[in-house]
Amino acid sequence: MRAVAVGQAELKLFWRNRTALFNSLLLPLLLVPVLISVDADGVPLVVGLIGFALLMAVYYNLVTTFVARREELVLKRLRVGELTDPEILLGASLPSVVVALGQMVLYCVVVGVITGVELPSRPWFLLLGVLGGVAVFTLLAAVSSAFTRTVEMAQATSLPILMACLFGSGLMFPLSALPEGLAAVLEYLPLTPVLELLRAGWADGPVLQPLIVLAVWIVLGTYAVQRWFRWDPRR
Repeated sequence: MRAVAVGQAELKLFWRNRTALFNSLLLPLLLVPVLISVDADGVPLVVGLIGFALLMAVYYNLVTTFVARREELVLKRLRVGELTDPEILLGASLPSVVVALGQMVLYCVVVGVITGVELPSRPWFLLLGVLGGVAVFTLLAAVSSAFTRTVEMAQATSLPILMACLFGSGLMFPLSALPEGLAAVLEYLPLTPVLELLRAGWADGPVLQPLIVLAVWIVLGTYAVQRWFRWDPRR
């Protein structure tokens, strides 16, 4: 697959990027004590770490990756060749996505050993949550890059989505602790349906609404990428 060749080249650059490595491998581990202080149970810890991996290893890292490759004219050169636009974006995304998925597996194993959490009784919802989350935050990263002039500006342009998802999706504290009207609105944030599907892997809960909300985000993200993604440098 041609996208894999792009991904292999991108992977070499990924391992040289200290910021990307920190965001992908170390930052979620530093947040483990925070999650434990909120709820020491194994399931919330696994769900929280997967959520952080989606935000930092997938979303934030890909915002910087898309911007850096655009400003270096890499995207423009690739587009001149035989690769299609989806193949270029998929190839550029592969290293961050693969690292994030490996990270999630590792976290599940470590948390399982430490806390003795049981295997999910409905693993298909866990898989749907992970794959849907990767798709949504890859698309959101591509959209955010369109409004980011330089790699340094990614810290500012990605902040609204990061903060909204960190504090409004039930990652740091349950939505049930908030007023009912506010909680109902926050259920439509991009990370909220992902977390609900992850939790549904272990416990019974509503899954129809999260699936619909997630599907809507994927459709909107796909449209936004087609409409606003920039291939040429913003100079």
